[in-house]
Amino acid sequence: MDKKNNKQKRSFIPQSIGDTVKKINKNFSSKFGKIEFIIHSNWHNIVGSYFTDFSQPNQITRIPDIENDYGEKTYKNYLNVSVAPAAAIEFQHFKDTIIEKINSYFGYKAIIDLRIHQNYITKGSYKNIKMSSKILNDNDKENINRNVDKLQNHDLKKSLISLGTNMKGSENE
Repeated sequence: MDKKNNKQKRSFIPQSIGDTVKKINKNFSSKFGKIEFIIHSNWHNIVGSYFTDFSQPNQITRIPDIENDYGEKTYKNYLNVSVAPAAAIEFQHFKDTIIEKINSYFGYKAIIDLRIHQNYITKGSYKNIKMSSKILNDNDKENINRNVDKLQNHDLKKSLISLGTNMKGSENE
């Protein structure tokens, strides 16, 4: 049996909060790419309240485009969107406006085109997914508390618990 203590030893060197919260942030940041996360989190602002009820962004498809002078491939990004059949024609009509809003938010041509998939989406289903996923189980709460248990500063401990709870709850979205 191997009874070595694999726990990381303290080095008494000040560390940034970003380094200490890396374990909690790892799952949150690896679920989506940066572009996908921003589009998912701002979907209501991009398409408006009407299309929020009848559409939902799915994923970004990256297709190789050309090679630059250094031999690196450049990609075109297409956003796949599920739209209810009742709103599909109107969504198609506003497609260029939606692409323009997304690209103006990023400041560059992040999305080349939208790929519309007609799927039955119940009104408000996108909002319900966000609200119901914020529930943490006891194991998650215990894990967050265990990671900050050794801290002596109570304000910092309280802030990190709150941050961990919000990030852990958001990773399921």
